[in-house]
Amino acid sequence: MNASPGRMPLPRLDLLVRDIETAILGKDRARQSELVLRSAAALTRHWSRLPATDKPSFDHLLASLLEQVDEEARATFAQCLTPLRRAPRITATRLARDPSPAVSVPLLAQCPSFDDDWLLDILHGIGPEQQAAVARRRSLGPVVAGLLLQGGEPRVVTGLLTNPGAVLAADALDSLLPEAARSLPLLLALANRADLSESGRATLAALARQAAAQALTEEGEFSGGEADTLLDHVARTFRTLVCAAHLDRHAASAAVAAKAPGPKPTRSSTLAEWLARRRLEDVLATLARDVDVPVGVLIACHAAPTPHALTMILRGLGHPWSLLKALLQAAAGGPVSPECLGVAHRLHFEIAPRTARMVARSASIPAGTGAFLAAAASDDGGV
Repeated sequence: MNASPGRMPLPRLDLLVRDIETAILGKDRARQSELVLRSAAALTRHWSRLPATDKPSFDHLLASLLEQVDEEARATFAQCLTPLRRAPRITATRLARDPSPAVSVPLLAQCPSFDDDWLLDILHGIGPEQQAAVARRRSLGPVVAGLLLQGGEPRVVTGLLTNPGAVLAADALDSLLPEAARSLPLLLALANRADLSESGRATLAALARQAAAQALTEEGEFSGGEADTLLDHVARTFRTLVCAAHLDRHAASAAVAAKAPGPKPTRSSTLAEWLARRRLEDVLATLARDVDVPVGVLIACHAAPTPHALTMILRGLGHPWSLLKALLQAAAGGPVSPECLGVAHRLHFEIAPRTARMVARSASIPAGTGAFLAAAASDDGGV
């Protein structure tokens, strides 16, 4: 390799190349690993400035050297390539196809060098864990995303559906609808796609409502008509528009709740303490976070003339009757009517938490989102 006029002087790189050529022929693993690290440092600093005529030969040498070294050295080298926008193609492809997830996954998930055409070449030689890493990339075109979907690997499909940067064709999403009838996590992931077709959303909503109605009647306490009435009440509340002033009043609490660490749901004692201190906005915003719905839905549930929707939310989260009653009192601004308390009491004590979550989901899906995402795996058993 020779330096071109106006470019960086390359005597050190020439020496590195000679060392790599010697190391490839030798058996000194420690020396080979040392050269991998030196090469990674050189690439990170100088690859974009290397003369175009020299890049292919250096690229081939690096790929050959990486065949000789252990997993730890390959993983270290891959980490150095990950931030590059113009990584050496042969070397980067070799590492992206590495069977060790420690080597290939970070590169596939994050490296900006891989455009969709490059990814299409790589996809044919990688396993499910590596495909799942591709599915998590910040942006993916419809061709790559469609090819990943065709494999049907659950982790890959879920990764794509929960990735807002993955562009998915409407027909590709619709092709998953039959399987969604047998998988609640898949159904909810589809429901949370803003690009799902109207007909696809209607299909999911019908599936969710049918499952919720069946669960209500199978529990033995609700007739078909009563189940439909409950589902209608909750669906109507979830669709209620909340005025901008109310949303603005809860905006700060919603922003804090969205970033709050810790498991879902929030402890009942914490919410009860906030409510006693008149921190109603924090309570509603936190409940919205725990249910995975917009805060406007909780505002509407709390302000609704009937307690059906709010009861399903609290029951689905496993909160006690005392917290539900306190929220109803806060909504009424004082004593709650006996009729309202009676309806809430019956729903709270006669509907199981899983069924309450199903009722809430049947209302959230037509509104454009799933609900209770964290409980999807434990609730799964078909929709």
